[in-house]
Amino acid sequence: MLVEHFNSHVRYGAAMALGIACAGTGYKEAVSLLEPLLSAKENYVRQGAVIALSFIYVQQTDVSCPKVGEFRKQLTKMTTEKGEDSMAKFGAIIAQGILDIGGRNMTIALHNRSGTTDMGGVVGMMVFQQFWYWHSMVPFISLACKPTCLIALTKDLQMPKIEFKCNARASLFAYPPPLESKKKEEHEKVETAVLSITHKKKPVKKGGEEKMEVDEEPKPAKDEEKKATLPAFMCSASSRKAVPDNEPPTHTIENPARVVRLQLKTLSMMENSRYKPVKSVTYGGIIMLLDKTPDQKAELVVQVSAMDNQQTEVQQAVAGGTTLDPAAPEKQPHSAFEIDLKDY
Repeated sequence: MLVEHFNSHVRYGAAMALGIACAGTGYKEAVSLLEPLLSAKENYVRQGAVIALSFIYVQQTDVSCPKVGEFRKQLTKMTTEKGEDSMAKFGAIIAQGILDIGGRNMTIALHNRSGTTDMGGVVGMMVFQQFWYWHSMVPFISLACKPTCLIALTKDLQMPKIEFKCNARASLFAYPPPLESKKKEEHEKVETAVLSITHKKKPVKKGGEEKMEVDEEPKPAKDEEKKATLPAFMCSASSRKAVPDNEPPTHTIENPARVVRLQLKTLSMMENSRYKPVKSVTYGGIIMLLDKTPDQKAELVVQVSAMDNQQTEVQQAVAGGTTLDPAAPEKQPHSAFEIDLKDY
């Protein structure tokens, strides 16, 4: 295997090729090949390993790929440790951005939904691979990103209110849980040990009733008390496994929806639906619908106009004490300019 080659540059290239080929799949075999490279001697090999693993872990959850949480913690450790090499730390920062690319609503793909090669994505990935020469080439990875969504439209290009059935559990494709800030540990007060010699020195009160020594019941720890009052989803991972899973095997999603690549094959139309898709909903993206009852009024998704957003900006500006003319023309983009890479 090239990932076990004696030449470190070959191992780096094999890791990146494996990550690109298995992007967004979560293949366990590919992960098992890349994990040993995280402890390589060469800093650039570790850099390539974390970037390649981030390609594979895109839009993966702890349910579909249990090692995602550990990988995120490892990236945080690499970026915060002072003793970590700068090249490996830079790779960990890029990997964190790839994991959350597009607000976790996009994936890495070099082909279109129809299966044809996307030349823009291929060029973007190729330029991104040259970030070792110039760090400003990292944003070219955005050309290889594809939105993972499902948008159903009518013949008038309107979004009707419609639901789709997903024949899988909702937690399998849910957003990763947000990072929790570390809480300060409350140290319990410990009673000072009383030596037997001190009892002899202290005079015993006359007429005092001697209490019988009784073993006190152990008080539950604070963490256990919190677990008893908190809902199941807020407990630790070990306690969640003990709780029986009552999650339904299917769920519904509304139009428009975030649909990851692995979720597409589980989608289907609801029974007795008013609309019929022109092509299967398993393709994802924009799906055109045929209305079976065009005489009836369709219920559409409420859309927010750009004017409403502009009025909101004006209100925020007035509240901040600044003046903003709503009738002012929009700002024009910067004029085109030429750049010569030889100057850099």
